[in-house]
Amino acid sequence: MVKQVVLAVAGAGKTYRICHAIDPEKRNFILAFTHENVANIQRELIDAFGTIPELTTISTFHSFVYHNLILPYEPSIGVHFGCAQFDSKGITPTDPPPQRIKSSDGKMIPNRRYVAKDKLPHYIDGGSRYYCATLSELALQVNCGKTTLVNRAAKRLNLFYDEVCIDEFQDFRKHDYDLIVKLSKTLNNVTLVGDYFQHSVSGQNNSGKPFVKGKVEIGYQEFRENLKKEGFAIDEKTLCKSRRCAPAVCSFVSEKLDIPIASLGNNKGEVIWVEEDSDAILSNDRITKLVYNNSDGYAFRSVNWSYSKGDTMDSTCVVLTDRFEKLAEESFSLKGISRQTINKLYVALTRSRGDVYLMRASVFKSVRDRYCLSKGI
Repeated sequence: MVKQVVLAVAGAGKTYRICHAIDPEKRNFILAFTHENVANIQRELIDAFGTIPELTTISTFHSFVYHNLILPYEPSIGVHFGCAQFDSKGITPTDPPPQRIKSSDGKMIPNRRYVAKDKLPHYIDGGSRYYCATLSELALQVNCGKTTLVNRAAKRLNLFYDEVCIDEFQDFRKHDYDLIVKLSKTLNNVTLVGDYFQHSVSGQNNSGKPFVKGKVEIGYQEFRENLKKEGFAIDEKTLCKSRRCAPAVCSFVSEKLDIPIASLGNNKGEVIWVEEDSDAILSNDRITKLVYNNSDGYAFRSVNWSYSKGDTMDSTCVVLTDRFEKLAEESFSLKGISRQTINKLYVALTRSRGDVYLMRASVFKSVRDRYCLSKGI
């Protein structure tokens, strides 16, 4: 039985590792956080085996929960909530009513439409459709006789699959995270792959367990120890070097952001500060500009720092924010900068397989108006 977490660095090949390490003759279930991740996995499997192995299943996590932990146990779900005749009508991406809402005077007040989690309407809308956002919470809530739904489902999964792999593990939060951990305790073989330092950079799932406890952030060492306590073996060696980033870029990231990352040396590239002739860089379409936000508001080819996650580019120009104005100086300190902002910059700095140009906020502001498509950026 294998229960392991492979902790990776940016560009180390998380998806590559999952897809090339599986045995195509075994029954594999590969889970990803987004549909884009699923597409990447499909492409990587085809690259590895010429086709997607017949016995390998790929799914987004929420689809997996819906089809393997909710629908098969709907009668038990109805009984658990005292609704024996419950018959669902599908699933909705609409968010459930929040517990508290803002009143007309700006104060947070209880929401009359909110239903407590011990009632079935907490998990379904008026049309008997499951809220996608509460699927994991529902699975964790229900008992099937003398056992939990999760334990029963995990035993069923062991009958149909030899190994479960979960890509981009750092993107899962709260109930989704708890569900993964509880499933893993019963699954025979499960491998989680992710990069701790890429957590909290997406547009959603940026807060809560396992990276925040209350208002206190969970650091890398504590995160690793918590996983060990849950029974996972920790692999920090297999994916400790970046296949994408050049040695000079990795050294810069390690030194300035205090994030351990090394390079396999597959590519050549330097960190280049843009001091003069910034227009030549901004107008060069072969260099992708990475800005903190509002990328669609500029005339040049650009992507937001966080939206670039998962991308590989030939060369990039990272436009820094005011907080990183002194990044080049030896005295630069990360003190006072949020982990989320640091992680977003880490993502931006590690997208290029070649050179990484850096442009200070002050340099960019001196020419910004020439590239703005709208006012107020």
